[in-house]
Amino acid sequence: MKKRDYNADLIRCVAVYSVLSVHFLLRTGFYSEIVEGPLMVFMCMYRSLFMACVPLFMILTGYLMCQKILCRSYYKGIWKTVEIYVLASIACLLFKRFVLNYDMTIRKAVLDILSFDAANYAWYVEMYFGLFLLIPFLNLIYNGLRSQKEKKILLLTMIALTMLPKILNNFDLTTEGWWSNPPVSKEYNPIVPGFFTAMYPITYYFIGAYLREYGWKLKKRWNLLLLFGAVAGFGLYNYYRSYGVKFIWGSNSTWGGENMITAVLLFTLLLHLHPERWPRPVKSSLVFISKVSFGLYLVSWIADQIVYGNFLNPHVMVVSERWKYYLAAVPASFLLSLGMSTVLSLVQGVRRMGWALVKSRK
Repeated sequence: MKKRDYNADLIRCVAVYSVLSVHFLLRTGFYSEIVEGPLMVFMCMYRSLFMACVPLFMILTGYLMCQKILCRSYYKGIWKTVEIYVLASIACLLFKRFVLNYDMTIRKAVLDILSFDAANYAWYVEMYFGLFLLIPFLNLIYNGLRSQKEKKILLLTMIALTMLPKILNNFDLTTEGWWSNPPVSKEYNPIVPGFFTAMYPITYYFIGAYLREYGWKLKKRWNLLLLFGAVAGFGLYNYYRSYGVKFIWGSNSTWGGENMITAVLLFTLLLHLHPERWPRPVKSSLVFISKVSFGLYLVSWIADQIVYGNFLNPHVMVVSERWKYYLAAVPASFLLSLGMSTVLSLVQGVRRMGWALVKSRK
């Protein structure tokens, strides 16, 4: 029997909780506020930490699937993802129709599911379907390289194509004194090619494959210090970058170099932990949350509507005051999403049992 990879479970749990923590900023009005003052310094650091959320998922995909080969059985692996996506989409559509009173027809519902608009956080699903189809071929590229040096060159090439533009093409270099007033203009001057930035999921995939094969020999204390330093440094940089205006995404986006560095440091730190030694109830919780994390992520939009739309925001009008309720709002959204995702998983299990029963009687 294959040994359970509790580190992978832990990474999924941290990643999905980080997603909800990033959505906390969106739902409480962070991006509508002027960036200034000590509280905003902290919130920029907060964002720099939790923006590692989606990159963690992508790196984990490469870490776990780097040995998959092109065969018929491989493609069957997508059906579980499709099922959960459809079930989560139906849940979101029902919520929109009967709670938010959206106009909804069966035709529109089907089109929304097909266009990845039914579940509002389903952009990741659209990306993952494409990545899933490419994985056997990406593995042929990666595993076909003959040495660690060649694989490092592949990583550096992908980082240069997909991450470097977000770092360097980020300033209005034609305006005098731009360095002292970085948000002076949103018209940036490209100095490196940015055509291939949309390929960033492949970069994260190769990073995961590389970490699986070679790891990163870094002591935990230095890993932790580097992570703290990255979060603090990037947070301060983004405060400087956006000072006096509303938050400027710049290089602190999913495909930005900042989040790549933070995600790799957090990923390797979590790999260095030993959750297999933790108490059985903790391990069981990690496994359970990990198994339903995909559905949890998709239906968290419903939980966000309830927590922020019905409770927090209408009762706390000042945006900066809402941030004080992080320890209540995010766990509440997480638990609601966990409950809904558990129901989806049960429905999926019943469907599979029914199908197996039908096949056994043929």
